[in-house]
Amino acid sequence: MSPIASRCSIVVAAAMLLALLGSARAQEATKQEATNDVSFGERLYRDKADCQFCHGVNGDGHGDPRSPGKAPDLHKTRLDRTQLIEVVTCGRPGSEMPHFDKYAYDDKGCYGLSAAELGKNVPPEPHSTSLTKREVAAVVDYVAATFVGK
Repeated sequence: MSPIASRCSIVVAAAMLLALLGSARAQEATKQEATNDVSFGERLYRDKADCQFCHGVNGDGHGDPRSPGKAPDLHKTRLDRTQLIEVVTCGRPGSEMPHFDKYAYDDKGCYGLSAAELGKNVPPEPHSTSLTKREVAAVVDYVAATFVGK
């Protein structure tokens, strides 16, 4: 092999090694971000949104006896991530599940319905506080990672 070809092989091998290291670091960073989001979602579930009040600490639907009604067991839900985000954002019309988007029914952004169209069936506001889109996603990711199907 010529000296030039040998150097090219070394350069290519070094570039491949750097690419692999970079990929491994990126994967590790992504795993860490996912862990942080789940941890963030857990704090929101337990504290800011206080989902445990109705759904229970273990997501089994055994919340505080003072909660407004029997919440579903999150272990048994068949909703996917998109549907869970919609439920947390928009609540459930005609039920005690609150909407965590404070503007949910100002327009037809939730279920294509306005507050006027829903009338008395507008989901209640949360007893805690509203959530941002990022917070809703974090709560849903925590619920999916911790309860759904487990």
